[in-house]
Amino acid sequence: MLLPGLAWWLWLGDRQKDGAQALAEIVAISASFIALGALGFYTVRLKITPLLLGLTLGLCFGVAFAGLIRRGKGAFNKTWLFALLGLAVVLGWRFWQARDLVLPNWVDSQHHVLIVRKMIENAGLPSTLEPYLPGPFYYHFAFHSLTAFFSVLSGLDPAASVLVLGQVINACVSLTVYTLAKQLGKDWRIGLLAAIFVTLVTKMPGYYLTWGRYTLLIGVMLLPVAMAEALRAWESHDRWWKLAGLSLLTAGVLLSHYFTAFLFILFLAALGLQWLVETIRNKSADWKQIASIAIPALVGLILASRWYYRIFVYSSAASRPVFRVMESETLKTAWNYLYYLIGPISGYVLIGLGLIGLLWSVFKTTKAHFQLWAILVMFFALPTGLRLMNFRYDYFALVVFIPIAITSAFGIVLLFGQFIKRRILATILILLVATCISVGGTWQNARAVNAETILATRSDLDALDWIKTHTPEDARFFINTAGWSTNTYRGVDGGGWILPITGRWSIVPTIFYPMSGDASFVQSVADMGRRASTISECGDDFWLLVRDAEINYLYIKEGIGSLQPEALIACDGVEQLISIDGVHIYLITKPADAP
Repeated sequence: MLLPGLAWWLWLGDRQKDGAQALAEIVAISASFIALGALGFYTVRLKITPLLLGLTLGLCFGVAFAGLIRRGKGAFNKTWLFALLGLAVVLGWRFWQARDLVLPNWVDSQHHVLIVRKMIENAGLPSTLEPYLPGPFYYHFAFHSLTAFFSVLSGLDPAASVLVLGQVINACVSLTVYTLAKQLGKDWRIGLLAAIFVTLVTKMPGYYLTWGRYTLLIGVMLLPVAMAEALRAWESHDRWWKLAGLSLLTAGVLLSHYFTAFLFILFLAALGLQWLVETIRNKSADWKQIASIAIPALVGLILASRWYYRIFVYSSAASRPVFRVMESETLKTAWNYLYYLIGPISGYVLIGLGLIGLLWSVFKTTKAHFQLWAILVMFFALPTGLRLMNFRYDYFALVVFIPIAITSAFGIVLLFGQFIKRRILATILILLVATCISVGGTWQNARAVNAETILATRSDLDALDWIKTHTPEDARFFINTAGWSTNTYRGVDGGGWILPITGRWSIVPTIFYPMSGDASFVQSVADMGRRASTISECGDDFWLLVRDAEINYLYIKEGIGSLQPEALIACDGVEQLISIDGVHIYLITKPADAP
């Protein structure tokens, strides 16, 4: 999976970078290459057959091997060992945090698995999710293409692949934040502190595991590397062929998540604004400097434009206002939610240190591009009432850990560097302070999974396996439901996983159904989800829903949902097929309209 990035780095990578920076770029370039490859094959209408996949990987291997021979012993140095060991430790930590999960968590994960399943079945990026859901598919797909690739290579099913690869990507965020922090500060200590903080001290991105926000997670992984590569191009004015990495990373960020794409554009705008200010001040323009980021970014946009045109055609994004004001009722609880997202106490400590580092760096440097970007992200993370396009304040709060970790690392390193002239002593004290902060953060963030968001346990997984082998493919299931958002409903237990894992239909086919372009379908599913959420007995409402939804099976879990097994004991026309540790599966044995 890392062959594309390795091939690129061995030929075009910066040899001055340490092992952690190089490894972060390899991971990010590989993810971007795979997403672009999926889009490329989709554009020319080619299925990704095993032969075609093998040829592509063989070509990457050949290029990487030739690059390794070309570089010889200078390809790797001892910093690679430290980077790999550090990544292994972070991987262990992330997998330990997910140790109790048998399926990816919460409701977003369900449609992520469904999309990966469809990609594998389609042998490439699909135009629609049919037969599972109607309507065009125009969602950001970098995570899904990478996970589908991983699933095919590893032999793991889509659900297991999402859970496993999600934790790998989460661990790699530490690498990419290190890369950006070091590029900004030109000091490995700043990078190390920032990486430690996002791994152990801040709630995010570890808490993404609770929500299953893997599309945003891969964007968060790619964003810092893309920003660092833009800074490198800005500072070094590389030859055009060495800027290919920035083009790939730009496309990868654009295809990963719309919000991280916006954040990257915001950073490029900050760089452009700084260039304009310097041009006015110096009364001369360095066109090579601005071209070194503008041209690769434009190429990346062109590479991703095929998919963004599709988004523009099928979504309502073009009609959304640039600024909106939040309702007063929403603002009443917004501040408490913000404290929750940026906490716990260790996070608040970092915010204080980050403000010191931010102010200090503003006065100590003439390059204010990152500082401007950080200030904007922090400002829009506050529930002031302003809402930028469709990005609520909590979107910014979910990524604000990046500027907080980096600016706090700056604050600590600059503080000790100012008052302690012996670098070795300053480094020891810096690491001691980081250790103290991290101990508290580790204790507070050890549980990255909110128990209330665990929908499926081992019994659900066993029941889903039974459904795959004992029910027809056209089976239609009743599941217990609950409201999710306006006119949207979700499954409350393992029943929500029936469609993504087994391919069988259920009353609420994941919360992705509102993305369908068929308004009548969306309204029909919402109506059935609402009706299912109120049913608690085998009465007229139950049988009317069975008839309207053409249901022939029931999935009921003890203690969860309004309809429970006790209400079905004497229900004529309902036969229990199996009970697996509290999960009951029933068959409808008579027509719904029978007397």
